Amino acid sequence: VLLPLLGFCSVLAFRSRLETVEGTMLLVITSSPGGSYSNWWCSLFNADLPLSIASTAASTLAAAAVLPLNLAIYLSLTY
Repeated sequence: VLLPLLGFCSVLAFRSRLETVEGTMLLVITSSPGGSYSNWWCSLFNADLPLSIASTAASTLAAAAVLPLNLAIYLSLTY
């Protein structure tokens, strides 16, 4: 929730220096889920790994619908 907003604010702050393609890629990267790295940390520290894997799977499946919507909103407000 926070990272896409920070990416959007970064694109707004650097809009004069960023090309449209660069700003779009920054929004794509900051809006994409990144839970696989947390699975590694959970495995390393003996945390609840099955819960972490389930959360990663759920966020990845939800991203298929939410990511395009999120990008459409942020790009319409930016460019």
